[in-house]
Amino acid sequence: MIRTALSFALALLALVAVSQAIPVDGPIVITAPGTYQITADIVGAGQNAAIEITASDVVLEGDGHALAGTRAREIPGVLVRNDRGTAPANVVIRNLALQEWEVGVHAIGVSHLTIENVTARKNRDHGLYLFSATNSTVRGCRVEANGGSGIVLSDVSLDNRVEANTVTGNLQNGLMLIASDRNRLTGNTVRESGTYGIDCYLTKENVIADNLFFNANNTHVEELDRNSWSLPASDGPNVAGGPRRGGNYWGEPDGGGFSDVTPDADGDGFCDSPFVIHEGNVDERPLKGTGSARPTSTAAPGFGTFAALCSLGALLIGRRR
Repeated sequence: MIRTALSFALALLALVAVSQAIPVDGPIVITAPGTYQITADIVGAGQNAAIEITASDVVLEGDGHALAGTRAREIPGVLVRNDRGTAPANVVIRNLALQEWEVGVHAIGVSHLTIENVTARKNRDHGLYLFSATNSTVRGCRVEANGGSGIVLSDVSLDNRVEANTVTGNLQNGLMLIASDRNRLTGNTVRESGTYGIDCYLTKENVIADNLFFNANNTHVEELDRNSWSLPASDGPNVAGGPRRGGNYWGEPDGGGFSDVTPDADGDGFCDSPFVIHEGNVDERPLKGTGSARPTSTAAPGFGTFAALCSLGALLIGRRR
């Protein structure tokens, strides 16, 4: 009886939250806390972005819609930034697609930001770019075919999590860490990156484990980088379909990656020798997996026929400006 009443109360609260959501059907600057629900695909932008967030305690619910950009303006689709010295915190961006912007989501100086189930594709520079972000999470996103890198943590971004994302076909790097420490990157699939699967520069104490890298060049680290590339062995399955979690799967398109060619004689799911990436950077438990794990293509939120027309409309609008 008590459980039934509690469940009813929680459901009622959820309905109230939805009913109180502020509808968004065009470019907006969000300056007050609340839940903002996008009700249609959006073409065009305001002064700094299609959606600019300067407040804390904001939920931006995309509801599967798209923000279609214009090549005529070098602005992000979503911009989260401080205003008058106050840094936003506890912002959630979810269930949204972004295409044809300079950057899909650009977050500057934020804390406790969550980017979840967001698709960022065909943006001119990075897909998702966190600059001086702390205690934030990027989870379950599809980041593909961007002109820069897929997911970037830059300029003293600390204690963030990048989890279970699919990062494919970005012109530069799949994942990139610049002067950022104590971050945790796990469960990501990174394929077909133009430069590196993951690029590290002046980084330390990051945990980069249980990721599948499948690129012509999987890693780049600098002399002073010191990161952990594996976790203690635990039951799987791992990101590559093997029986145990530990390090990363290191594959290459030509089949010559470390995990592709290194044997697993005892069948424990790990290669029989560690993978030395660079001095101070060793994957102690590189995954063997199946050697053929690839993410299955799924429909990206918001990129249906209507969104394609929106994108075309945005290009026409940009040419008139």
